[in-house]
Amino acid sequence: MDKFLIIDGNSLVNRAYYAMPFLTNREKQPSGAVFGFVNLLTKLILEQKPKYIAVCFDHARKTFRNEIYAEYKGTRKPAPEDLVVQFQPIKDMLKIMGIKVFEQEGIEADDIIGTIAKHSCVENILVSGDRDLLQLIDSHTRVWLTRKGVSEVEDFDEVLLKQKMGLVPSGIIDLKALMGDSSDNIPGIPGVGEKTALSLLEKYGDLDKIFEREDEIAGKLGEKVRTSHEIALISKKLATIKTDCDIDFSIENCSFKFPFSQKVRDFFVDWDFRVLQNRKELFEDGVCERKVEVEKVFFNSLQDVENFSKNVTKNFCYDLKQLEFSFDDEKVFCIKKEIDLFSPIIDLDDALKIFKPIFENQNILKISNSIKSDMKVLKRLGISINNFFDIDVARYVLSAGIFKDQPAEVGTFLATKDFLEKKMKEENVDKIYSEIEIPLVKVLFDMESEGFRLDENMLDELTVKYTNQTSELSTKIFALAGEQFNLNSPKQMAYILFDKLGLQAYNNKKQSTSFEILDQIRYQHEIVELIIEYRKINKLLNTYINVYQNICKGSGPVVHTIFNQTLTSTGRLSSSEPNLQNIPTRDEEGKNLRKIFISKFDGGQIVSADYSQIELRLLANMANEDSMIEAYKNGVDIHAKTASEIFGVPIEEVTSSQRSEAKAVNFGIIYGISDFGLSQNIKTSRNKAKRYIESYFERYPKIKVFMDKNIEFARENGYIKSYFGRIRHIPEINASNGMIRRFGERVAMNTPLQSTASDIIKMAMVKMAEKLSGMKSHLILQIHDELIVDSPKEEVDEVKKLLKETMENVCEFVVPLKVSVSSGNTLYDCK
Repeated sequence: MDKFLIIDGNSLVNRAYYAMPFLTNREKQPSGAVFGFVNLLTKLILEQKPKYIAVCFDHARKTFRNEIYAEYKGTRKPAPEDLVVQFQPIKDMLKIMGIKVFEQEGIEADDIIGTIAKHSCVENILVSGDRDLLQLIDSHTRVWLTRKGVSEVEDFDEVLLKQKMGLVPSGIIDLKALMGDSSDNIPGIPGVGEKTALSLLEKYGDLDKIFEREDEIAGKLGEKVRTSHEIALISKKLATIKTDCDIDFSIENCSFKFPFSQKVRDFFVDWDFRVLQNRKELFEDGVCERKVEVEKVFFNSLQDVENFSKNVTKNFCYDLKQLEFSFDDEKVFCIKKEIDLFSPIIDLDDALKIFKPIFENQNILKISNSIKSDMKVLKRLGISINNFFDIDVARYVLSAGIFKDQPAEVGTFLATKDFLEKKMKEENVDKIYSEIEIPLVKVLFDMESEGFRLDENMLDELTVKYTNQTSELSTKIFALAGEQFNLNSPKQMAYILFDKLGLQAYNNKKQSTSFEILDQIRYQHEIVELIIEYRKINKLLNTYINVYQNICKGSGPVVHTIFNQTLTSTGRLSSSEPNLQNIPTRDEEGKNLRKIFISKFDGGQIVSADYSQIELRLLANMANEDSMIEAYKNGVDIHAKTASEIFGVPIEEVTSSQRSEAKAVNFGIIYGISDFGLSQNIKTSRNKAKRYIESYFERYPKIKVFMDKNIEFARENGYIKSYFGRIRHIPEINASNGMIRRFGERVAMNTPLQSTASDIIKMAMVKMAEKLSGMKSHLILQIHDELIVDSPKEEVDEVKKLLKETMENVCEFVVPLKVSVSSGNTLYDCK
């Protein structure tokens, strides 16, 4: 039987809005609901292959039900403005898709759905998040209720409805008559909830029979039922979906054309739905092909490769994953990926060796999606890359904080490069690209290639130590618990702590065993402290020690991390496979991991240089806060000074605990911390934390002005900038959802500082790499504001001097940058 997909438009748009992050398109129009809606729609079309589709919307809030009960839906809050403005684009999109949209004044989407479902002669699938539609289930109508936003649905037919709720479809109406519906302001019988309503229906059958036998119902419940006939009957009318509305409906008018046309793809392009616009299964043949017709030619021999290389004089576009090469936007030359019995086999390495003079020619521009990845492939063949344009890096500089593009295709590389260069110049980020990010590509590649040597003996020693500790801790925990259980199972641990031992934590209905909860109850029983210690040691073993052991077994005692240059929204680097930026430093056990990292040189040392309070120094500079500037210029302890200011005591009388609290305030201000967040950090009352923040801004008023101006700028422009002009887009700052909007405000406050700090450390890395050229020493790691160099003994003093000079003088500010430099036999010795 043909399928008819009938969609509750209002329900799905609302669910999409709240399920998706706050997104905007290039025109800064809110787009999250549109994107979420179309994702579910295309998923349903591809999976269910319906012949007919209708999407039904409410026309306005006032309907015939308001004539029955004036307060119907009267308690609903107006929809957020950034949700309201997304309805029309969705309707426009459906029109372009040829999908029938129904909306009619005076009746609701539910009534339209009920009417067309009852008048269709095919298999109906009703899609909604509203349980009211369950009353429409019959032999040819199912209801799919959305779960978890719009990503999952639960398929209800008469059988499942009976299993789940013990009701027949008409029982949904009686259920609402009894219990009401707070979302629609349907009153129901006062004091009757869902559980009571279901038990009444299970016992008596339906509302009429409940009224017939109401004298059998004892106590207050019986009294409520007997005195609430009128309100229950009104509620039943309100809950009943009309199936006889006067609607211009014909099943044939609900047919649609799929796959979609070019116009639909153009809509996706206009709204920046890049993932959708490239899904070929959604469109007619040819729609997703390159708009610029590019001829593809396959190399048949290495002589063909040689002949091609002779024509490369200005630009060389290539993709080593797709095995495609070009020197213009008219023709793409390819090495065949699939091997068959009839085609000649061309080895990629042999082809790349032919291209070696091109890669190394300074006068030929190499254009690729990801140059650093290419460098790894080419290094194996002794090939270096000079003079290049990195598409991923350029896109990152332009679009940090929003969705990234799909990889460009070789046949569009020249046009993409020209577009990105023009856009970077327009946005004034061309220097961020050319003077920071592009020089950094080679620096990061060299750091990844160099790697960090591991001390296998220390690794073995820590493995034995921590393995024994976890075993001893397990034995003690099991003894206190009175039984053995899986220490890595939150469910089993929750049973032991909360059910068996009877421990209690505030607001822990789900019986979480997170660190925050364990920290609350650590003094209630000695087992908790042991569990916290076990988790810490076990994490050291599994997250770090075992990973490093496997690296040593696989490729020798050198760890090569990957520096992700285009991942974070702030411009900071991240590290992966493995992550060397998250080595614990707060407690002694974590610090011990740093003993594993040693110099590769005999007698060599690890040299570390770390910016001191760089973001606070930048805050003083960028806010032009006189009091803080003077403190830094005069070498005053800034945390002690802040403590003196907010506690009202002379600086020489500031206690260590006051200084610690002031330090938390200083760094908290940078991240836009709330009074609640600060109270949690320093273990004090919310009121006291609020007073600290207020006192801070009274003493440093220009900082408050600086923060407020950043928020204002971001609201007006949708992005924020670093001191050097790096852009981070913040679509969240104009969200109607308060939590999302406050996140955007915190980002606007902090990003100028964090991004400026990231620019500074990157500039320092580039300059330091230049100064180390010709020396044996190498940059091997960056951890946030710290640079780490592996140095032979004879170069250590020179490297320490170079690091301090380079990092402190990479740029000039009123408050100078300060760097602390140390060295030692291991990374641990540097601190």
